[in-house]
Amino acid sequence: MGNHSTSDRARIFTALVLTGILSVGSGFTSIKSSHAAALAQSPETTNTVNKQNIRQNKLPRSIVNAVIQDVSRRTGINRNQLRLTDYSQHNWRNGCLELPQPDEFCTQAIVPGWRFVISDGRQNWVYHTNNNGSSIRLATAQNPTTNPTTQLPQSVSNAVLQAASTKLQQQISQLKIIQAQPQNWNDGCLELGTAAESCLRAIVPGWRVVVAAVGQTLVYHTDETGSTIRLNENASQTTSQQLPQTVRDAVLRQASQVSGLPINTLNIVAYKQKKFARGCEQSTFPNPCDPVLISGWEVFVKSNNRISPWVFFSDETGSQVDLVNRDRPNRNTNSGKLTAVAIPQNELPAPLDRNVVFRQIASGGLTGATYETVLLDDGSLIRVKIGDANDSERRVRRVSLQQVQQFQQLLASSRFTQFKNLSYPAPIGAADYVTYTLTSVDGTVKYNNISQDQLPSDLRNVIKAWNRLRNNPISDSGTGNNTGDAVPIPTNEIPLPLDRDVVFRQISSGGFAAITYETVLLKDGTLIRVRVGDANDSSRSVRRISPQQVRQFEQLIERSRFGEYKNLSYPAPPGAADFITYTLTSTQGTVRYNDASQKSLPQNLLQVVNAWNQIGNIAR
Repeated sequence: MGNHSTSDRARIFTALVLTGILSVGSGFTSIKSSHAAALAQSPETTNTVNKQNIRQNKLPRSIVNAVIQDVSRRTGINRNQLRLTDYSQHNWRNGCLELPQPDEFCTQAIVPGWRFVISDGRQNWVYHTNNNGSSIRLATAQNPTTNPTTQLPQSVSNAVLQAASTKLQQQISQLKIIQAQPQNWNDGCLELGTAAESCLRAIVPGWRVVVAAVGQTLVYHTDETGSTIRLNENASQTTSQQLPQTVRDAVLRQASQVSGLPINTLNIVAYKQKKFARGCEQSTFPNPCDPVLISGWEVFVKSNNRISPWVFFSDETGSQVDLVNRDRPNRNTNSGKLTAVAIPQNELPAPLDRNVVFRQIASGGLTGATYETVLLDDGSLIRVKIGDANDSERRVRRVSLQQVQQFQQLLASSRFTQFKNLSYPAPIGAADYVTYTLTSVDGTVKYNNISQDQLPSDLRNVIKAWNRLRNNPISDSGTGNNTGDAVPIPTNEIPLPLDRDVVFRQISSGGFAAITYETVLLKDGTLIRVRVGDANDSSRSVRRISPQQVRQFEQLIERSRFGEYKNLSYPAPPGAADFITYTLTSTQGTVRYNDASQKSLPQNLLQVVNAWNQIGNIAR
């Protein structure tokens, strides 16, 4: 019994010693954990991504999921291919998480939150968030090792940036290609064909390119060279603050009237949503007036030869547009009433030719140029620049015969003849205004863009109808054909007709290299490309497509009514340089365009151009 008692006491003593050691070790562990927790509260602590750290810093998985979802939505990359590679807690210095948007007001307060880095193995996306994930902002997209965009051909890069610039109405310098991935598309439409399109079934090598702007990303599919490019609307993310088309059109029309320049020479270079006061424009002291705050747009418009832009305020729909910076007087005489005077006999223009319905002569403005626009009885609208010896600015458009008749009826109902040979002069001291001289078979009237709002209502109705007709042409006979700014190809520049076994021909010339190539598609599917003037025929290439694809292309030419564009040319915009001119010929005729004017081609013609480019991509 004594030995047993001694043995028990020894065991109890041993247990107490071990318990004390464990307690001391536990105390060390507690101190270490407490120290780590304190470090986690540092505003810029970077953490290795593992389960222990996630538990230790209580990383909100819901915020990580939201950030990964945002990357996937912006880029189209599957969520399963994205990983959180780095994160840290931050105290941001303002409510915008230190990532303000242009003209955004940020609350000045410390906002606890997170900085995350998401990667797909080739590219990183850095995000700022607040503490609960209700505010998430993309900081930047970075490439961790190599930059995939450096492999992107320059022709593709240029085409994508130009398309994005046009889409977002932003300068190319404000855009950046953040991702470029080689792709093999499954059809000639680059997997973005519509239900109405006939897409050639073939593998087309190309690129998937992501362009970033402030708060926006655009995803494009292209072929290998950038000659075919399509926007992936579903994968793109654009801001809701897009300038409505109605506002865009209204501002450009107003800018055309202010400057005396054609609409196609004006560009919207910037815009932003803005609130401004309206309702007191006509008030005079001491009459009281309470202005109303209107939501709308501030729009900046420039021409090629102008240094500073015109600034316009528009309401949300474009129904009211005002010039802000005063390049011209905004009001007429204090009396607010215009007095017409007779046009001197020596200033009356020549009467209309037999087939002319109406004529406008616009002169003056900032450029001092004079343009003449006539409406013919067949619906043709022809605009020329007076004194242009080369006739390089000639534009030919068409409206329907029904529109011509409606306009003639308006001239009669508005009693246009009551303004015969009358002029409504600009106020004394006015400068840089545009003078318009309108002539119908019943007489001539003259006015200017400064006093237009104070003209008699009947005359204003005629002017508004004429501007609608001039700025919004549609097709004759209602077929959907719109010849746009087409001009006839000079007879001596029309190429020879096709040989018997040729389906289609393209001649491309110009560009930086000033080289001319001829490409023909034969009925058996042979695609032959030669360099014109190459004595050794060293640049010849011969490829093929299937006979079925040839038939599909011929059917598309027929459906698109290619013959309606016979012997028409779509010239490059003024000031364009180093562009490539394409001359396309089918059995139905020849049409000419260039890479600078391609986007403004009629839709039917653009379908033929796109299909032809698809053939060049899939031929082997």
